[in-house]
Amino acid sequence: MEQILAPLAYVFQWQNFLLMLLGTFIGVVVGVLPGIGSTQAMALMIPLTWKMDVIPALTLLISIYATSKFGGSLTAILFNIPGDNPNAVTLIDGFPMAKKGEAKTAIGASATVSILGGLFSSLSLIIFLPVMYQIILLFGPAEFFMLALFGLTAIAAVSAESILKGLMAGGIGILLATIGYHPLVGQARFSFGTLYLQDGIHMVPVILGCLAVSEALMLWMEGSSIVGEGVPLRGRYFEGVRAVFQNIPLFIRSCLIAWVVGVAPGAGSSVAGFVSYASATKTCKDPENFGKGDVRGVIAGDTALHACAGGDLLPTITMGIPGSNAMAILLGAFVLHGITPGPQIVKLRPDLIYLIVYVLFIAHVISVLMATTFSNLMEKLTRTRAELISPIIIVFCLIGSYIMREYWQDMLVTTLFGIIGYYMRRHGFHPIPLVLGIILGPIAEFGLFEALSISDNGPLIFITRIPSLIILLCILTVIFWPYVAKIFVRTKTKLMR
Repeated sequence: MEQILAPLAYVFQWQNFLLMLLGTFIGVVVGVLPGIGSTQAMALMIPLTWKMDVIPALTLLISIYATSKFGGSLTAILFNIPGDNPNAVTLIDGFPMAKKGEAKTAIGASATVSILGGLFSSLSLIIFLPVMYQIILLFGPAEFFMLALFGLTAIAAVSAESILKGLMAGGIGILLATIGYHPLVGQARFSFGTLYLQDGIHMVPVILGCLAVSEALMLWMEGSSIVGEGVPLRGRYFEGVRAVFQNIPLFIRSCLIAWVVGVAPGAGSSVAGFVSYASATKTCKDPENFGKGDVRGVIAGDTALHACAGGDLLPTITMGIPGSNAMAILLGAFVLHGITPGPQIVKLRPDLIYLIVYVLFIAHVISVLMATTFSNLMEKLTRTRAELISPIIIVFCLIGSYIMREYWQDMLVTTLFGIIGYYMRRHGFHPIPLVLGIILGPIAEFGLFEALSISDNGPLIFITRIPSLIILLCILTVIFWPYVAKIFVRTKTKLMR
């Protein structure tokens, strides 16, 4: 019992609690600022933890990691600006809700699943820690390919008006993802002899350009505010909270999907968010409302982002294999303070495990209280005229794209894809499938080629491995279930007659 309660006492020591408040504030701020995610913030904080003990150092870093995604959700909902790559899934339904004056409802739902997802992450970390080694061995390149393929099924969901246009945009995104070095051979492709393109097109400039800059250009050309003229700000935080509890099965399903994806090292919350969203669009009633401002889309996507944290941490702590880029930074912090991640950490330093669990949950709660305080002011900006708000959005996006790597070419890419995204919107193409292809394309390509390499180019590896086969069956179920359900309904109606 002492092993469980002692770390909680550490958290509420005034020095550690202040560090958690500082980390939470930093996490929310870097989440709000486009292009600066938790990975960059944690990397900047590492030198400051050099002289710290391991407990305050982990408190600071975990609180930054836990809270940045909710900050990114705020700008994704209000301004169509994803604070980090994973927040791209939030804006699919979050921003249309803001345009209808329901931003507070979307923020309320996002805040609720942030807290509940943080609780799930904490509990999953404790429950599955002893058996993590056996679980992680289930995941290989075939499973990575299938998970990425699962996420790509979300293209159909956000392209309900024209599946063909969605597939075309998604295909272009996947093709753009092939620019740069081949994942296995190492040969440069489509780089045209330029050093900038040898590592491929970076995701952040493309995401900011396609989604945020293009929307700002649309507002500017139309001369309207984000919330249209005469549209009341009728959303309420409580309505978002209530929506979450009315969709508990969706929340639980999204948590489980996020945990499975998070456990797979390298998959990350971007994959988790889109896989969860794709699943929701195929298993919920009235799927045609997704992508048009359905709060269930916010619940599915944001639940996965926050519930994924526990899955990310498990392979990092138990095997020293980072579940994401942010976890690679955390792994460095462990080593820096003389802690070797691995199976023995559960026996040697259980206090650190429980400390991470407590900080993970408490930081989520504090971030919600902190961020929703500012969201009232931020919501009023959605009433600002386009000629004022559009230049501000574009400038923030350009700065965010530059800060990420300090390449001036990234600002050009942001501008270029902003123009491309604008014309896509004008001609009925949704930019999200293109972004989805760029995010999931590299993961799918690497998994495909590595799996075929292991199996000597035998495609049967995707159905002979049980985990891969299960994911494939889930994909087929998600795709064909709506049609099967319609057949059942028609048959039942005929029998009743």
